[in-house]
Amino acid sequence: MLTIFSFSSANLLTKNDPKYHFKNLGEVYLKYPIYADLNSNPEGFENYIHFSMDLKYESRIMDDFNLPGGWYRSTEINEVLFRDFALENGDLFTFGIKNYYSDYFYAQFIADFRVADTSYFTYENYSLFNLPSLINISLDFPTYSYLSYNKEDLSFLVGRVPLSYGPMKYNLVVSDNSPYYDTLTISYSFNDKLDYDFSVLSMVPLLSKEEYAAMDEEFIAFRNAFYNGLNYTPNEKLFLGISSLNQVVGDLPNPVNMFIKSDAGVYGGYIKIIPFWGINLDTEYAFNYATLSTGYGLGISKTFDFEGAKFKIGVERYEIQDNFFSSEYPYDNLYYRTIALSNEPGARIFFDYPFGFKYGEDSRINSVDLTLAFEKGYFSYIWDHGTNSKGMINSNIFRFLFDTKLGDFEVKWKTLKNGEEEFETFLISYGFEVNFLLP
Repeated sequence: MLTIFSFSSANLLTKNDPKYHFKNLGEVYLKYPIYADLNSNPEGFENYIHFSMDLKYESRIMDDFNLPGGWYRSTEINEVLFRDFALENGDLFTFGIKNYYSDYFYAQFIADFRVADTSYFTYENYSLFNLPSLINISLDFPTYSYLSYNKEDLSFLVGRVPLSYGPMKYNLVVSDNSPYYDTLTISYSFNDKLDYDFSVLSMVPLLSKEEYAAMDEEFIAFRNAFYNGLNYTPNEKLFLGISSLNQVVGDLPNPVNMFIKSDAGVYGGYIKIIPFWGINLDTEYAFNYATLSTGYGLGISKTFDFEGAKFKIGVERYEIQDNFFSSEYPYDNLYYRTIALSNEPGARIFFDYPFGFKYGEDSRINSVDLTLAFEKGYFSYIWDHGTNSKGMINSNIFRFLFDTKLGDFEVKWKTLKNGEEEFETFLISYGFEVNFLLP
């Protein structure tokens, strides 16, 4: 708290911000975070108390998936994918503080309360007005709080935020499919052509009973991953990058396994080419240097600029081999582990998100992306189809988000089928947001 009140205005944008897509489609961004336009930020030092609340209606068209409870158990990829419904539709209210200082410091600590994961799937999607008891609230918060600095050639961030590195929607080394990472992130530009990214990703080090039984010896509760990325832009038509994700478990890290190689990890690289007519050609390749499994992604997209609007169409193809994330030694699995706490029904669940590709290993996925963005909002449709380790994948997400003076109006239709399980919802919501300036 002292740190937050001492610093405070490099405000970050994510895909949940109405103006994200309009800003993002206008330029080439190869990594999270991206920063908002700072011209509207207050001068000098400012403190705010933040409060927001959702008014919403959800119709569940199909609900064949049910999240089972359990105590300190690990999850499979289908449970992680279906959990997104609870994360995206279960909002109740948020409360916290925001701080600005000049035009390059920003900090916020926001407690975001939502319906707990098992409560969401077992019962209806409660709002704040019909919540039967506080025990239905998720205890997994905050999901988006940080302190950031962004000025000239250096950016610095510490906190809990989404991260993604690379040119594609579902990057292979580090992607933003996890709801957040506990991270310390530094980016530095050596010049206008070469820059370097470094991130420490710290996660829940605990194991389930089944995982602990598979261990040959007593484990020490340390589990951190280190991302290194070097990006080179010789001209405005070509972007090159190499990266590594080195996971260090059961021990304190040293410079070798932080920056070069550890017991488990991934090496990767990407190329983005814009040869003519503003068409983007993207490719990524990565391999697990412990299991020697590989994965690649290919993509093509084009953004059309209109007066006050931008339209993007993109198609991508991914193939990820088996054992790209998993290992015989449970502690070497390349999954970012979070813990979800639910009281009704009772559950303490380890959710394991692949650091890279969203749909996990043993995957072959085609993805279509259509986005129409305005300064105050956007329409978006994403269709993913293929297979993963749990069977057939068919995902449709349509979203309309518009920024009003008091908050965001949203309409969303989402359906996911993975193997024999399916879930489909239609959601209309209005999120009121109020920021009170402190004297």
